[in-house]
Amino acid sequence: MRNIFYSIFIINAILSIAVIMLERKNPEKTIAWLLIFIVMPPFGLIAYIFLGRNWKKHKLNNETNLNIKELISEAIKNVKDTTYTPLIELISKNSESPLFTNNSIKIFKNGVEKFKYLKKELLNAKHHIHMEYYIIRSDEIGNEIKDILIKKCLSGVDVCLILDRVGCIGIDKKYISDLKSAGVNVVQYSYFLAPILKHINTQINYRNHRKIVVIDGKVGFVGGINIGNEYIGKSKYGYWRDTHIMIKGDFVLGLQAVFVDDFVTIKSANKEYLFYDGNFKEIFPEVSSDRNSNKIMQLVKSGPDSEFPAIEQAILKMIGMAKNHIYITTPYFIPTESILNALKIASLSGIDVRILFPGRYDHILVYYASRTYLADLTKSGVKVYFYNKNCFIHSKTTSIDGKICTIGTANMDIRSYQLNYEINAMIYDEDTTVELEDMFFHDLKNSKIASTKYFDNLSLFTKSFEAFCKIFSSLL
Repeated sequence: MRNIFYSIFIINAILSIAVIMLERKNPEKTIAWLLIFIVMPPFGLIAYIFLGRNWKKHKLNNETNLNIKELISEAIKNVKDTTYTPLIELISKNSESPLFTNNSIKIFKNGVEKFKYLKKELLNAKHHIHMEYYIIRSDEIGNEIKDILIKKCLSGVDVCLILDRVGCIGIDKKYISDLKSAGVNVVQYSYFLAPILKHINTQINYRNHRKIVVIDGKVGFVGGINIGNEYIGKSKYGYWRDTHIMIKGDFVLGLQAVFVDDFVTIKSANKEYLFYDGNFKEIFPEVSSDRNSNKIMQLVKSGPDSEFPAIEQAILKMIGMAKNHIYITTPYFIPTESILNALKIASLSGIDVRILFPGRYDHILVYYASRTYLADLTKSGVKVYFYNKNCFIHSKTTSIDGKICTIGTANMDIRSYQLNYEINAMIYDEDTTVELEDMFFHDLKNSKIASTKYFDNLSLFTKSFEAFCKIFSSLL
């Protein structure tokens, strides 16, 4: 027994030193792990193996062959307002995204609206359906989507589906087998077998959090809404407020490129080789210009294997460029120090900064950790609002000055910036941004403002629990 104790002690000491060396760029994470090692030595070892290190060997996205610089230089001539040229240049480099200039956008404010249009477009598919979701549930709406996919596949449409193994952990096995039996090409993102533990998922902390639908290379969907009954308001959370968009135009080709990279990479990791060369024109069709399709967009993508934290950088740049106001909606708020300071600086500089946050939690530790950061921001003049407690808000949106906005899958937290594969649409369009901001103010009518006084008057127990959650917030 004594030998076991000494062994644990020695391993713990070695790990502590390793963490200090390996996590030297992230002091918050270092402190959190050291605390776990000290308080819970055996658990700390196991947790670090599964959650602490980046074991990744494979990338979901490889470098593109497109000459992005030339594409940007050419496309930027179509942009009348040069105010946001630095942001465009940034995204062109950190996400290798060209500027997409011929698009129409429809915004959905909940799952009921989204699924109405999604089902319609799926049923109209002629050549292919490409879907990538973090969560798909084998419930009412999940089965409706499944039946449509099976129907289209049996009619000759090529249907490919990417699921996240962790996000879809509760899905009925029959659900997947029914899809595969009908000919749907289903793959699951998971750990790509860690280099030291071949049969244990040491990458459980990583997620493919993207939500992408591409139909015939012409219609695309992206945003915060997964496939499950809660997203149509049929759960204990009541009305589920979320934001999703449907795009028609050349931006869809960008979504397609991300999906194809993800799909092919997962197939290759499973020793299944797939090539799209023969269907290239159908997968990436030419997009005709339409005078009504004039929305300018870029695609921002990032993941744990990305060279740059692209989405975080894009948000930071947006905050720094704001002159009048910044409106943010996020279900989780565990920002990096850079984001936190940028918001403080903006508010202290006289910019109207408002953050809309849920009034109830779906993840208790994340929720209460988030509240500590929000409380800190109120001291700098940031206006914090809590959404109706009888509902839940899951939107991931940021807008500035009524000019530009971003809508996508990324939450304003460290997990989305560093651990998840995420994708956002950056939209350089006043009409779309104003529409989004109108939704924001409508949401505020269903919310309560939380002042510095509100946070100061919380009970000692609540403050203590929030502080406890914050210690581990960098690991959540």
